[in-house]
Amino acid sequence: MNLTIPAGLEAIATRADGTLKLTFGTPEIDSNKCAELFAYRRKEVLLLLSTGDISNKQKDVLEQTTKELKDIKGKSHSQRLREALYLLHEQEDSMLTFKEYYKQKMDNLITMVLERLDDA
Repeated sequence: MNLTIPAGLEAIATRADGTLKLTFGTPEIDSNKCAELFAYRRKEVLLLLSTGDISNKQKDVLEQTTKELKDIKGKSHSQRLREALYLLHEQEDSMLTFKEYYKQKMDNLITMVLERLDDA
């Protein structure tokens, strides 16, 4: 699935975890393009920034990278672990906030792995 629309990069912000938040603005787009755009909501996408036309070489690189992304099914391991811990938090009816619970469980997991390293 590919979509090409003109856009202006309006803002770049850094986040606490080191990632970036990019904000784009588009000119008015027709309802079909708008519907296509909404199909990408909450999905990991590849982003090619260009101030001119997209060359065939750039399109080939995008297609290859897209194929590689399709090999990675679903969520990352860390996303899956976080979701599992959230479900466990709910199931245990924990008195901790999820943020506190997550930190505690992750600290325990890290300690367990580090202890195994010491034993090796």
